Amino acid sequence: MNIAYDLFAESNPAFGTFVLVGFIRRYEIASQRSPELALGYLALPLALSDDLETSFEETAATTGLLSWLIRYPDVRLDLGARLDTAKTIVSAAVRFGVGSRALALGPDGTIGIGARRAPVAPISSLPDNPKRAVKRAERLGTWMGKAGSAGTIFSAFGVTP
Repeated sequence: MNIAYDLFAESNPAFGTFVLVGFIRRYEIASQRSPELALGYLALPLALSDDLETSFEETAATTGLLSWLIRYPDVRLDLGARLDTAKTIVSAAVRFGVGSRALALGPDGTIGIGARRAPVAPISSLPDNPKRAVKRAERLGTWMGKAGSAGTIFSAFGVTP
């Protein structure tokens, strides 16, 4: 009997790592520094949330985090519960990413791209739902990279890290 595994399930640590890599790449391009690890616990659950897709489709990378939150205040609704539910998924993705060397933890509490760089090309060949999750993570990386400190970003969401 063969067992098939869904490699793109949101709870799969490998896919979570892949999504985090997209977030981190764009964050680093926008801010010229690595994001704080705590931002991964905000970005990954938002990126994996299909119910937010419309709010991302109707914006661009130039929109900015604060403008997005003003246009779509419902993003903050039940955010605490969403983040609580996703803690184990994010932690598993970070552990997998660090263990596989796709991610690296910095001594200053940051998370960056590790020694084993994940390829960029496969994003275009992903099925639609996973592709959209990666694109949302990249958009969040750009927005958060331009928004300022982690404290500022969490404050915009009304969350304390």
